[in-house]
Amino acid sequence: MDNNIDKFIDWDKFEASSDASKRMQGVNKNILSQEVELWEKQLKILEPLDYNSISKEINSWDISIPDITNFENIAVAYSKLVNYKLRVSILLSNAKAWRDTAADACKYIEELAQGAFTGTGADKKSNALHVIQPFIHLKVQASRIENYLDKIHSSILFCATQLDLLIKEKQSRAKLNSKLGLEGEYIMSQSSDTKYVEEDENGELWTTVSKK
Repeated sequence: MDNNIDKFIDWDKFEASSDASKRMQGVNKNILSQEVELWEKQLKILEPLDYNSISKEINSWDISIPDITNFENIAVAYSKLVNYKLRVSILLSNAKAWRDTAADACKYIEELAQGAFTGTGADKKSNALHVIQPFIHLKVQASRIENYLDKIHSSILFCATQLDLLIKEKQSRAKLNSKLGLEGEYIMSQSSDTKYVEEDENGELWTTVSKK
């Protein structure tokens, strides 16, 4: 059985033609059982995910806007956000892989199973749904993790965007203040006072101030 499964999931051992004639004989419960085992092994190849451990890790993160008056705080915050985004992207990719694989297993096995049972259409469908029951619950759990990670990913991007806007605003104000300062210095240099002495009609001397 293991060799039969390996040739479908191992790139080096992949081979689909040797028992093609056997598969053409139709679907029975033994074939259905092998297919369930195959999809189970497909899922076990994926990176394990645990909602509680993931949420515990993320709850320890500091996803917030730092004090932008301190450049060191900004640099540290950016570094954290980059690391958080990378970590969440990896987890999100794994969660989607679990969701997609479980969903494909549900769809394929359900359709296949109806050919392995006898009875009415309703009986075949109910039996098929019962066969895929574990995959349905796994799909629900994977979707739950994926949805949670997607919200965290959006929060990280929002925080990074807001931080970027605040930095740009701070830089614009700094440039404006610098420009105003230079203009003020220029005006002051052009408005230096000129003093000279004049004699009035009574023969008294006065110091007169004239601005350029």
